[in-house]
Amino acid sequence: MPLNYSKWDNLELSDDSDIEEHPNVDKKSMIRWRQRDIHEKREQQRLHILKLNNELALNGVLRPRITSVLDGVKSKGVSHYRAVQRRIKEQPSPDKPATGAPNQPTYDMMLGQLLGDVWREAAWLVDGDAKVEKGEVVVSKTGKKVDEKSGEPAWSNEMTMPDSKTEVMAQALAERLAWHVKGLDNRDAEVRDEIKKEEDARKKKITSGDIHDGFDSWAVNKSGPNPLDKPKPKPKSKEKETVQEIEVLNPGGSSSKATQVPAKAEEDELPLEAMTPALRKFINIPLGAFEESYKFIQNDSSVLTESAHNAVLLEAFEAERRGDKALARRCIHQSLIINYCRELGRDGVGLFFQRMISHNPKSLKMFADDFSRTYGHVERRSVELAKEAAADDGEREQIQLVAEDPNVKIGFNLPDGPPPEHLQIEGEAAEHLDMDKVREFLQRKWELFDGFPEQLKTALRTEKLDEVNKVLGNMRLAEAEEVVEQLQEGDMLSFSESGVRDMT
Repeated sequence: MPLNYSKWDNLELSDDSDIEEHPNVDKKSMIRWRQRDIHEKREQQRLHILKLNNELALNGVLRPRITSVLDGVKSKGVSHYRAVQRRIKEQPSPDKPATGAPNQPTYDMMLGQLLGDVWREAAWLVDGDAKVEKGEVVVSKTGKKVDEKSGEPAWSNEMTMPDSKTEVMAQALAERLAWHVKGLDNRDAEVRDEIKKEEDARKKKITSGDIHDGFDSWAVNKSGPNPLDKPKPKPKSKEKETVQEIEVLNPGGSSSKATQVPAKAEEDELPLEAMTPALRKFINIPLGAFEESYKFIQNDSSVLTESAHNAVLLEAFEAERRGDKALARRCIHQSLIINYCRELGRDGVGLFFQRMISHNPKSLKMFADDFSRTYGHVERRSVELAKEAAADDGEREQIQLVAEDPNVKIGFNLPDGPPPEHLQIEGEAAEHLDMDKVREFLQRKWELFDGFPEQLKTALRTEKLDEVNKVLGNMRLAEAEEVVEQLQEGDMLSFSESGVRDMT
C-alpha cells in the first residue's frame, strides 16, 4: 500500500535547515529571526481570535438587555425607558466582562451610555431638527452628528413630557433600539465569519506548538493547584468496593486507572457542597451537548473540582426528590462528565470530548450505560428516602406559618410589580412621607418577591395559607427560614382578627 505523506505538506518549522540567509548575516541569526517572526504572527493571530470571541460574548450579554428595553417601550411606552435609565443610574449592577483590564466598564455602564445616545437621537428626530443618514447609522443635526455636545431639546429634559410627543417619542425610541439590535446581529455574523477565516488560516500550517506526544507521561513542577489534581489516597475501608472500568483514551499515561466507586455511595454520605453560579450554568447544558460542555470547561475549569462533583450529585438527589426529573438527569449527565475528566487527567480531557463529539460508538455506549446505572441508583434511593420520610409521620422539622392567636388570620400583601414611575400616595399622612424611601421600599419588596422560587410565587398568588405552607414544608429548614424572613422584610404578611371584638 502506498504511503501518504500529504499530511506533512502544511508543516511549518522555524528551524528549517534549507533557509536562505543574507550573505552579511550568519545562518543562526536568520533562523532565530525566522522563529521569532513565526511565533509573533501566531501570537497576534491567537490574540485577534480571542478578541473576536470576547466581542461575541459581550454582544451576547448586551443584546437581550437591549431587547428587553425595546419590548418594554413597545408595551409601556416612554415611562419604561426612563425607569430603566433611573435604575441603571441609582442601582447599577457591578457585573462586567472578565477582561481583567483596569477601569473596565460594567454592562450597565455600556447600556446606560447606549440608552442616553438613543434618547438624544430620538428626541431630536421627534423635534424635527435632525435626520437619519447613511442607512440609519448616523443621526445628524445641521450637518453634524448628534452627540453629547448637541444636548437635548428642552421639552425632553422635563419631568413630564408633553402628551403630544409621548406616543411619537416611544415610536422613535423603538425604531432606534431595533436598529441597534439588528446592528448587533449583523456584527455577530461578520465576527463569526472572521473567526472562521482566522482559524482556517491557522490550521493551514502545522507548527511545533501543534505537535504533542500523547503516549508519554511527563513530570513537571506545578506552580499551583489545579482542579484535576487528585487528593492523596485515603486508607481503604473494609467495605466492599466495585470497580467501574472507564475507556482509556490515553494509554501509557498516569491516568489509565479504573475508577473505584463505593458500592453503597448514598447521597447522605456526600459532603454538603454549595452550588456555585458556574455550576448552575453548567448543569443547565442539555443532555448530549458535549461540545457545549467542552467549551464551558475550557473557559471555566472550576467545575472540575471534587467539591463541584459532589455538589452536582447532591443537587441531582434534591431535584429527583422534588420531582424535577429533567434537572436530575442533567445533573447526573454533567457529574459523569466531571468524573471522567478528573479520572482521565489534563491530557485526556480533550481526547474524551473528541470521542464524544465525534460520536464514537463504543465511547457513547459506555457513557450511556454509566448514565443509566447512576440515574437508576438516584431514582431508587429517592423513592426509598421518600418512604422513610413518610414513615416518620411528619416528624421532620419544618417551617409553617401559623398565628399564635386562633382568632388572627394570616393573609398576604403581594406586589404586582416594581413601583410605577409616577408614585402617588393619598391620605392624611401622605405629605409627611419621604417618597424616595417609599419607592426604595417598594422596589426592594418587588425584588424579594421576584427572587422567590416559581413554585412558591405560584402558591403565594393563590393567597391560600395551606398552599404556601405546603411549599414551605417541602423546603430545607434553612431555606424556609430565609423565605419567612424575606416575607416579613417585604411586609408581605398581613394579620387580621376575625369575628367581632367587644370594646366595652
